[in-house]
Amino acid sequence: MATKKTAKKTAAAPAPAKKPVAKQTVADLIKANNKALGAAVAAGDAKAVALMYTKTAKLLPPNAPLSKGTKAITAFWQGAVEMGIKGATLKSQEVEHLGSTAIEVGAYTLSGEGGATLDTGKYLVVWKKEGREWKLHRDIFNSNGAPAA
Repeated sequence: MATKKTAKKTAAAPAPAKKPVAKQTVADLIKANNKALGAAVAAGDAKAVALMYTKTAKLLPPNAPLSKGTKAITAFWQGAVEMGIKGATLKSQEVEHLGSTAIEVGAYTLSGEGGATLDTGKYLVVWKKEGREWKLHRDIFNSNGAPAA
């Protein structure tokens, strides 16, 4: 005579509730990109900085001609590194997200050897989404310091 095996059923412990992963906002992504840009400047890597811009980007620095495209933007940042800029801290103050474009207003600090502050100022960046990445498309900044006499 065959016997029936009865399995003793035990209630499985409920899975721990997973904390919902917060979706990164465009402002969060831009802040992360700003941090990466600062790290590239600190490393003296002008090419890495330029690759954070769109292929048709325009950089409008103070007291200098407009730089258009990757080659010109690389040259600008290489010149900045050669002038002694060892760090760039970008602090986003406002980000307005408009579809595949975002407009950022912020403040910057440029530092030199030993972290000495070389300049502080403000900036406005128009960001464009290229594929899955947010890149600088239009970048203008100017100093808070008094103009040279």
